[in-house]
Amino acid sequence: MPRANSDEKSVRRKSLKVLLYIVILSIILATLNFLFGWASKEIIPIFLQPYSDIILLVNPYLPYIQVAFVVVLGAFIINSFSNAAYTYILRLADQSAAATVKTVVRAVGIAILLSIITSILSANPSAAITMGSFSGLIVGFATQTVLSHFVAGIFILIVRPVKFGDIITIAGQVGVVKEMRVMHLVLETQDGATEILIPNGMVFSQVILRKKITVTPKPVAIEISTDGIPRRVNPGSKIAFTGRLTEKNDRKPVIGALIKVIDESGRILSFDTTGNDGKFTATWTVGKTNLESNIIKAYVKFDGDNEHQKAESETIIMELSEEEE
Repeated sequence: MPRANSDEKSVRRKSLKVLLYIVILSIILATLNFLFGWASKEIIPIFLQPYSDIILLVNPYLPYIQVAFVVVLGAFIINSFSNAAYTYILRLADQSAAATVKTVVRAVGIAILLSIITSILSANPSAAITMGSFSGLIVGFATQTVLSHFVAGIFILIVRPVKFGDIITIAGQVGVVKEMRVMHLVLETQDGATEILIPNGMVFSQVILRKKITVTPKPVAIEISTDGIPRRVNPGSKIAFTGRLTEKNDRKPVIGALIKVIDESGRILSFDTTGNDGKFTATWTVGKTNLESNIIKAYVKFDGDNEHQKAESETIIMELSEEEE
């Protein structure tokens, strides 16, 4: 949990850095354009007229100055955004998938950066944008299938329609989800002998059957309550260890459970089976359990089963009378 919180904070911090760099770059470009974007002295605002010579001197080089800021801050933006994407994907998939996403994000960022630089330096920015759009359209058609699987892979890592360890059926293939790659979903057959690569584009276009894994409930906690046991007993007399065996949380009776009465040395003194109400009665003929003492120490024990935990009562202490019945 601490590691997950740390990663989440890291993603947020890097995302805020990206936003901050974008805001700073926008302010710088707008300020430069406002101060030095005047091509003639006549159109320079009155309050900037005292600096008209400097403005006209800098104006021809304004695109290059803007490009310099775009390159520097753009590099920071791309680096921060790709690192944020890497950290986020690393929480959802393995390191190779996260590294691939980081590389792709960086490549896309560089392409956008080059497009912006071309637009700034071009005498006709709209023509540069149109040319870039046309080139992108050609590349998009040429790599349509690959890009569809890649984009689907990104969405799988984010949406997570399946999880590691899920047993699923997709495109007629049954297997355990082993790995989520950028281009493929990797399944492993249940015998572990074969890996199946499902293109990510098919994950969103095919019906997925996910097998529910039945979780075996943990044994229920049990409580033993005993009725009043005489504190002084006579040798040879018969006493009954009575009580009730119930589930600890809802007080439901445990039926058909074997109850043992055991002395301090581990010897079984008596036993009984609980009834429909969880009650038991284990009868014992009183005898000496410790040759060196007249004190009898015993307890009631249930060894547990597949559905119930084992349980013991508190120690029952009785004193053996000197007189026989």
